[in-house]
This record gives sequence, C-alpha cells and structure tokens, in this order.
Amino acid sequence: MTFSEILSYLENNPNESAKKRILKRNPEFNAFGTTMKDLRDLGSKIGEDYELAVKLYETNIYEAMMLSTFIMPSKYVTEVLATAWARKANASSIIDQGLANLLLKCESYDLWLKTWMKSPEIPLRYAGFTLLSTYFRLESLEKIDFNLCQESLFIIKKTLLDEPITIQNAMNNAVVMAGLHVPGLLDLSLDVAKHIGHVMPLVAKNSCNIQSASDYLTRYIDQPQFSRVAKLNLKSKVNP
Repeated sequence: MTFSEILSYLENNPNESAKKRILKRNPEFNAFGTTMKDLRDLGSKIGEDYELAVKLYETNIYEAMMLSTFIMPSKYVTEVLATAWARKANASSIIDQGLANLLLKCESYDLWLKTWMKSPEIPLRYAGFTLLSTYFRLESLEKIDFNLCQESLFIIKKTLLDEPITIQNAMNNAVVMAGLHVPGLLDLSLDVAKHIGHVMPLVAKNSCNIQSASDYLTRYIDQPQFSRVAKLNLKSKVNP
C-alpha cells in the first residue's frame, strides 16, 4: 500500500468512541479512531517498510504513528531514531502498544533503557519504564540481566512518589511485570509495591485496572495465563 492509500484507509475506518479516548489523553495528536485490530491487520498486510514507516510517523496522526511501529524493520532503528520517536510519542499508548515491542527487537535497546530511565525528559523516562515493562514480560529469561532488573526496581522504589502520574503508572506496571514474569524478582517486587502503595490510574478504574501493584501481584502470581513465573512453576510440577 502507498502512503496515500493508508491515510485513505484510516480516514474511511473511523471509530468515534476510540477517537474520543485517544484525543482525551493525547490532544496533541490527530486521530481517526481506527481500532488496534484493524491497525495490526493492516501492518501484517503491508509488511516491513522503512521509508513508509518514517513517513507515517511524521504525520502526527495517532494511528499512522502506531502503524509505523508495526512495519518499521528493527535493523534500521538507530539511537537517534528511537529517541526521536519516543519523544514524539509523548508518553502515549503508541509506546505501550507499539514502540516498546519494536525497540525490544533492537540490538542496543538495553542501553537506551538505562539512559531513558534517568533522563530529565518526561517522554523519555516514560518510554524507558514502559520499555522496562516489556523487557520483564517478553525478553527471554536467558537474556534477562538480573542486575539491571534489581537496579531498575530500586530506582522505582526511590523515585516513584516524586514523579508525574504518567510515569508513576509506567513504573507501577513495571513492578507488576517484574514480579509476574521474572523468576526471583517476586519478593523484591512485593517490597517495592508495598512501599509505593496505590497509584492513581490514568483511565477510569475497572476490574482490569488495579493500581495497587501489591494487589495485582497477589491476584495473578499463581495464574499461568497471566504470569510466566506461574507457568514455569506449573511446568516444573508436571515435569519434576
């Protein structure tokens, strides 16, 4: 598909309720409200395309930027591009649902992660802690750096209460992902969760939006469908 065809597709596949949600949190973007399912299907249809991804990300259209993260070849993602895209995403779900997954495929993501978590810029700190959550959840255990895990959780414990609400939410989620998905981190995650307490949610509270990391860990730590740690424990019981 061409650039023009993609913009035409987005314009002709709107979702008003999704558009309102996007613009309420991210008024700096333009949006049509195209659903994530349609965007992912479109990304699969297009395949990897560096030039198209760059052009789409420059539009300032939320869905076009999200789509960019699905079609950008990770081998072309440099530190300059990663940093620029993280800044432009501006602590939005573009990072949570798209950019973090792309960056985890990049060779130098761990260096960006360490730098961004300590950045004076809010968009980069948000990107850093969101990438950290994705790291805990999706990185293979053979590649997990336990020292990095511990250092990151100590940073969260020390600084969360002084951060703006967007970063508090990103940090809170990282604590949950560490405890649920990295063996050996549950006790430290629970300790950090107890220290930080309840975090005000970014969206309306519901059954899937538990803003106490302690409650979330307690609820899901033994459920294999939500926890890699639980899945490994179950597997060890079946195959001792």
